Amino acid sequence: MPEICLMTKAWRSGAAWVAQMLAQAIAEQGATIAFVAPLADPAERDPRHPNLSRIAQPRELVGDHPKIKRIVASLSRIGLSVFSVLKLRFTTRNFIFTIPEPLLFTLPMLAILRLTGAKVIFIVHDAQPHAWALPKALRGIERGAHALSYRLSTMLVTLTPAARDALIEDFGIRDSKIHVIPHGPFTLGKATPLPGSGRLLIFGSLRRNKSVLEVIQGVTLARRAGSDVTLVLAGEPLKQEPGYWDECLAAIAEDPAGFDVREGFLPDEALPDLIATVDCFMLAYQNFNSQSGVGVLAALAARPVIGTRSGGIDELFERGLAGQLIQDAVTPESIAAAIIEFRGEDLSAWRQKAEDGAIKIADTLRWDTIADDYIALCRKS
Repeated sequence: MPEICLMTKAWRSGAAWVAQMLAQAIAEQGATIAFVAPLADPAERDPRHPNLSRIAQPRELVGDHPKIKRIVASLSRIGLSVFSVLKLRFTTRNFIFTIPEPLLFTLPMLAILRLTGAKVIFIVHDAQPHAWALPKALRGIERGAHALSYRLSTMLVTLTPAARDALIEDFGIRDSKIHVIPHGPFTLGKATPLPGSGRLLIFGSLRRNKSVLEVIQGVTLARRAGSDVTLVLAGEPLKQEPGYWDECLAAIAEDPAGFDVREGFLPDEALPDLIATVDCFMLAYQNFNSQSGVGVLAALAARPVIGTRSGGIDELFERGLAGQLIQDAVTPESIAAAIIEFRGEDLSAWRQKAEDGAIKIADTLRWDTIADDYIALCRKS
C-alpha cells in the first residue's frame, strides 16, 4: 500500500531524469511510493528500491512514424496512465504530478482525486508554457486550463521563487498554497578540466526564450572581432515554434565555420564526451522563471556559463554557479561582449571558479533533503 504516487509522462531528457531521481530519493528516505511513468531511457536510470512499486506505462513514439500510429500510441499511454493513477486511489492518498498527461485528460483526473479526498501536489516547472499549444484565438481556453490545474491541486511546488511569484501575479494563487523546492543534481560522473577549446554549448530544447538566435548572432559578432570561438548547438527545436529554427539556421549560414550543429535528441551516454570538449554553456535566457536543469548540469560538470540572471539562473549564481553575466538587455551585441570578456580571463581562473562552483551546488542541492521536503508535504495535515 504505497503512501505516495508520483506520476509523469516523461521518460527521457531532463524532465524525466528529475522525476526518476525524485522517486528514487523518496523511496530511499523511507516512504513507500508508486512510480507511474514510462520506462526510462537509458534503462539503468529507472528507479529501483524495495520501497518503490513500478507501474510502467507505454512510451510515446518519437522519430519517423506514421501520424496515426503516434496518435494511437499516445492515447494508449494516456488511457493507461489515468487508469493506473485512479486505481491507486483505493490504496493511496498522496499524489504528486510532474509533467503529466495533456490537461484535457489531467483535469478530470485531478477533479476525481480531490472529490475522493486525495491530496494532490502539482509540480509547476513554468507558470505559463514556453510556447502555447493552441492558436492565439484559443489562448484564453489554454490559459484557463492551466489556471484550473493550479486551483484543483491541494498544493503547488515550484522549483524557484521566481516561478512562485509568477503564479501569484499571473494566476492569483495564494502564497500559502505554493512551496518552493528545487530539483536535485544530475550525475554524469567525474567532471573534466576546462579544455581551453573555445567551444561554447547550447544544449537541450532549442527555443526562443533561450535566445538561440541572438546567441548565434552574438557568436558571429565575437568571431568578427577576433575571438576564436565555436558554438555547439545540441538539441531539438521546439515544435510549437515553427519557423524559429529556420531563422537560426539562416543566421548560422552566414558563418558556418563558427558552428557545430547537432540537431536532434542527444542520448545521455553522449553527454560526458560532449561536455568534456566545451569551455562553457550559453544560458542567455529571457522570460524564464523555472530552475535551469541545463544550468545545474553545467555547474556539476565544472563548466562556467555565459548567461543572464533570468529566473532560476539567478538562484544558481547565488548558490555558487561560476559564470560571466550578460549585461543589460539580451542582444547579439551584449552576448558578443560577454563572450569576449569571458575569453579574456585566464583559463586557469575559470577552471578554479567552475570547480569551486561544482562543490557548492552539489552541497546545496541534495536529493535526500529534497525528498524529505516532499514527504513532509504529503504527511502535512
